[in-house]
Amino acid sequence: MLDLMVSKGCDPDIWTYNILINGYCKAKLVDEGMRLFRKMSLRGVVADTVTYSSLIQGFCQSGKLKVAKELFQEMVSEGAHPDIVTYGILLDGLCDNGEVDDAWDLFCSLPSKGVKPDVKTYTVMISGLCKKGSLPEAKMLLRKMEEDGIAPNDCTYNTLIRAHLRGSDISNSVELIEEMKRCGFSADASTMKMVMDMLSDGGLDKSFLDMLS
Repeated sequence: MLDLMVSKGCDPDIWTYNILINGYCKAKLVDEGMRLFRKMSLRGVVADTVTYSSLIQGFCQSGKLKVAKELFQEMVSEGAHPDIVTYGILLDGLCDNGEVDDAWDLFCSLPSKGVKPDVKTYTVMISGLCKKGSLPEAKMLLRKMEEDGIAPNDCTYNTLIRAHLRGSDISNSVELIEEMKRCGFSADASTMKMVMDMLSDGGLDKSFLDMLS
């Protein structure tokens, strides 16, 4: 389609390239997206935040975190300013690859970059701390999130609840479930599956399931 546009004398703009690159990345063909990105640059079309964010996410999801980080540095050096979406993608990639300390440093640096973390960013970081086994720190971050005026969502609560259940911390799980329900949220499919599995294994009693309903 792109070659057809060019052959017809239509010069693709950044919007066109972004749609195509995002499509490649979502189809897990991020290397093809990268080739298109380089071709775009050779044609004098300047990449924007959306272009870089799509590619960074594609490389993170394909397990190529090193390439994602290099591309992020290129983004900064080329003057395409990362936004909260970009930072959220990179934080998620770092956490998924066990680089939670680097993720934490990046997260803490966001205010100095003029970027305010949103609920998704906080939840990504809370999830990362949970994966690391730092449950007290994850819960403290939940409270800081609330102090910063950002309301947790259902994903935030379910992430914390599952982490505490994995650690057999029933009392904190109950506290979080009660808080979640007061906020109008409910257990998601992953949380319910974990609870049902623990019921089958004898790790929980039926009263816990009743509390979720």
